[in-house]
Amino acid sequence: MLTAAAATVVALSAQTAAQAAPAISTKDAKAQVDADRSDAAAKTEQWNQAHTQQQALQRRVAILQDEIARQQAEINGELDNLGQIANSQYASGVIDPTIQLMLSSSPDAFLQKAASQDELTSNQTSELQALVSQEATLQREKAEAAAELAQEQTLLSQMSAAKTEALAKLKHAQSVLDALTPAQQTAVNGGGGGGGYGSVSSSGYTGHIDLSGISSAARTAMEAAMGQIGVSPYLWGGSTPAGFDCSGLVMWAYAHAGISLPHSSYADESVGTRVPSMADAQVGDIIVMENGAHVGLYAGNGMLLNAPEYGYDVSVQPMSYFGGVVAIRRM
Repeated sequence: MLTAAAATVVALSAQTAAQAAPAISTKDAKAQVDADRSDAAAKTEQWNQAHTQQQALQRRVAILQDEIARQQAEINGELDNLGQIANSQYASGVIDPTIQLMLSSSPDAFLQKAASQDELTSNQTSELQALVSQEATLQREKAEAAAELAQEQTLLSQMSAAKTEALAKLKHAQSVLDALTPAQQTAVNGGGGGGGYGSVSSSGYTGHIDLSGISSAARTAMEAAMGQIGVSPYLWGGSTPAGFDCSGLVMWAYAHAGISLPHSSYADESVGTRVPSMADAQVGDIIVMENGAHVGLYAGNGMLLNAPEYGYDVSVQPMSYFGGVVAIRRM
């Protein structure tokens, strides 16, 4: 018969065990965590795409701003010359009406009026036409720069939203993991032989990829990427062995072959040469999947060498783990 103290200990132990018992099965937890991580990875690629576009816009705006400065300097120089002529004529007591009008706020309107009244010489007409043309070019470039700056702000907003959503998904995934026992956490994360993205045994990957019969560029890229299997983790915006996202791995691998690729799975849909179908795919081809949100390198036999998603290292999995193929590109 239990003493009162012993009964209390048993009751407290039972209560503690009940509190510690996970509220979700390992299978359901894994489904939630994988879904959150997959969504976060997709948001990462949306961020990458917007970032790539934003960088291109930055370069374009910089070029436009340089051109605007050059055009403005030329116009200012021509107006200064006209001003010097006007000052000289003013000193003599007479300012040519043509000079006055050329210095007006609307050279274009003056040109049309003066031409109809034969008030300009051929040389003056040519000079004023050049000034009007430069002014029009300047205004057009200013408008283009303003529009592209506005577009850049839109892209920056999209990037911020994508990152916020990705971090929210990762936070939710972590909250699910935190509610699990250590053993469940290991199983959900693919450890302990429990399968998952990182498991060689569950994926069907034998540790060998046949690189025969492919281009030297594809071979070089594959060798680089294969060296990161089980080594480099998934990392937001990553494109180095310290961590990769899916497009960052593909970009980094092909950079070893001297080929520059965008850091965006969506942009990867149009690189290189189109391969008609998986029946024609070769090892090293770039495979874009998940409606453009995921990309990897074909490893043969229906397998994909890739940086899968948060929580997993670079690895090789069946393509059936992911959504349908969007594009197959050969470099």
